[in-house]
Amino acid sequence: MSTQETRGAESTFEEFVNATAGRLLRTAVFLVYDRHLAEDLLQTAYERVARRWRRVAAGNPEAYTRKVLVNLAIDENKRRARRRERPVGSVADVERLVQAAPPGAGGGELDEVLGALPAKQRAVLVLRYWCDLSEQEIADTLGISRGTVKSHTSRAMSALRERVKGGRVHGR
Repeated sequence: MSTQETRGAESTFEEFVNATAGRLLRTAVFLVYDRHLAEDLLQTAYERVARRWRRVAAGNPEAYTRKVLVNLAIDENKRRARRRERPVGSVADVERLVQAAPPGAGGGELDEVLGALPAKQRAVLVLRYWCDLSEQEIADTLGISRGTVKSHTSRAMSALRERVKGGRVHGR
């Protein structure tokens, strides 16, 4: 590969990073509920994509990067569950980072409920309702079937409904 080809690939990758960083960072924050960890995971995802950029660029690089990011977040959530650590920060931290608060980000009860969901259920909700992906796109991203996407969505939404219903009964 010539130096000129290398520079062209790097500038294309840089343009890709500049175009997707905000969206992917917000996705990562929703997945792990820790802005600093989200930044680290996104950096790791970009590093992995950069190593494969020539091949990835031919397809859908944002979808590939999102898949890497979701898998890293799921792995990290599993590691944290084993260590029993709780994340610091909230989705509201994203506002300061990207100068636009995601809808419904208040650091309140919804954040608490979403944070308590199993990693794959939370990933399905984030990909479905934040990233606006179809069931098939979510299935492809997570490497699961559409039926599993539907069941994760159903279980997660049931947990959210129960929490909201419980909050109205007990505290309001």
